[in-house]
Amino acid sequence: MKKIIGVLFIGFLLNACDDGDLNIETLDFESSTTYSCNASNPGFFIYKFKNNETLILQLDEVNFINEITPVGSPRTIYINATNKVIYRLYNGALSQTTICNSITPANPIVTNEWNATSGIIEIITTANRTTNETLNSSVVTGYTHSIKLKNINFLKSSGTNQLFSELSFGNYITPAIQPVDFTPFTLKNCGNYNLLFKVSGKQSLTFNLDSNLYINVITPVGTPRIGLLNSQDNVKFKIYNANINDAFVCADPTPSLPILEQVWTSENGVQNVSGIIEITTTIEHEIPTDNQSPIIGYRHKTILKKVTLTRNNVSFKLGDIYILGEFVRPL
Repeated sequence: MKKIIGVLFIGFLLNACDDGDLNIETLDFESSTTYSCNASNPGFFIYKFKNNETLILQLDEVNFINEITPVGSPRTIYINATNKVIYRLYNGALSQTTICNSITPANPIVTNEWNATSGIIEIITTANRTTNETLNSSVVTGYTHSIKLKNINFLKSSGTNQLFSELSFGNYITPAIQPVDFTPFTLKNCGNYNLLFKVSGKQSLTFNLDSNLYINVITPVGTPRIGLLNSQDNVKFKIYNANINDAFVCADPTPSLPILEQVWTSENGVQNVSGIIEITTTIEHEIPTDNQSPIIGYRHKTILKKVTLTRNNVSFKLGDIYILGEFVRPL
């Protein structure tokens, strides 16, 4: 009789494990790596897994936009039929191929699935930078999206509910578009010397400047002409959704295509501190190495010092000394 009761008890436990009514105090995936997938069905989602468990966030990729969130004001997404949070338990160990695969593998298989019916997804976005200590320059390498789930109510396979007041999903990192090295490119102008520029692929570096700083007057050795960046005289780093060329930059008005996606603008300069323009002007001869040959114009070399470019409260530095380039202005 005892054997029969023992067998029945074990059977009861097995059924209890299979009915989806797992009672879990927390879902701890914070230390696991975050992966993303963009499948035709169901679309974009991010997920984490450990051993035979996974936590999936299915929501529009635009929620991970590369723009920092104000302090105390996270990006808020409400769980609904479109924005989903799913917890799954499998009968075997998981890999990326298991979850992000257009053809679901035969094994392992899902033994338990919980779907969130309500709750809030909070995202706090910060910028990641790397710094060149030698040049005192920096670049934005990406954005970290810190994700928390609040008041998440899961509907279990058994039909019962489980509520978590707060779960930390962890971080999801998106890359930033890196500025090209414009240093080797020729500095060009649009004919009036008020707009200088460099172009590479989808990116441009433009320099709006009062042409009076580019007057054809020699500067004494070691004494460049000095200016400060401001709202009119500024540097802009621009990113488009397709390649551009010189004609595009100089066109007035600017064509609507390609589409301008990002604009980074220099901060205003402070005397002897930052945002400084230095222009050195020398005579240009027809034969540069022959000071006796006819003068054809004046060569203007531009150096920017301690310039910071900003977009949506995110900034990066060009460095203590940034050689913008030089050009010859005819007589």
